Amino acid sequence: MIPRTHNIVRILSKRGICSRKQAIGWVFEGRVTINGREVRDPGQRVKSSDRILVDGKTPSKKEKIYILMNKPRGYVTTRKDERGRKTVYDLLSDFPDWVFPVGRLDQDSGGLLLFTNDTLWADKFTDPRNQTSRTYKVTIERPISEEDLMRIREGMVMGRGDKTRPARIKILEQDPTFLEITLTEGKNREVRRIFETLGKPVKHLTRTRFGAFHLGSLKPGEWRKTHAKSASFSDPQVNTESRNPARRIPWRSQ
Repeated sequence: MIPRTHNIVRILSKRGICSRKQAIGWVFEGRVTINGREVRDPGQRVKSSDRILVDGKTPSKKEKIYILMNKPRGYVTTRKDERGRKTVYDLLSDFPDWVFPVGRLDQDSGGLLLFTNDTLWADKFTDPRNQTSRTYKVTIERPISEEDLMRIREGMVMGRGDKTRPARIKILEQDPTFLEITLTEGKNREVRRIFETLGKPVKHLTRTRFGAFHLGSLKPGEWRKTHAKSASFSDPQVNTESRNPARRIPWRSQ
């Protein structure tokens, strides 16, 4: 049997040792060896039996980190933005460790955003086969009808023929323009596309839950660390009590 291989950058990242960007830098700096030989090619393939050293030592996995953030509107979910827009990492500017967002929220959306350095955990959490739920509060431009509610609950075809899974949706505060919707997959801009297809564009969108994580009392711009008790998110179990007080960074609403 031919052993399964990955490149050295992917291996270091997937093991939670560093980010891919950091791994590439380590390789170019000559800090990485495989079976005693220095590696200078980030594409170098590695087998599970190979011995990897960084600076002459076996790299140790970092503490697994899980962060909940209440993302304000007006921030983009990326580390750097070539257009100079504010990013979610501006809100984590004093956090010393490398973490990445689990899923995304677009610039005009706010609410619960998760960060971690645990790549395997994140892959399981976002795998469509696990049907991890995502709950949003939505304000739309025009009242929704019973027919529209039924289409969403049964699954509907959006633009470009993309079909949604059946979703849960309900009217909030007896206001047919204020809704709560729960999806079980993460198609790009899915909530906005659903309501655009119905001719009722979204005015405001806030994610309040993601799997067993919930926004709680976090204010926009605040974040806190949390714990994951299980790496299996077909039935997630988490403890959302913070080890540290929530951190708040000044921000301006958009």
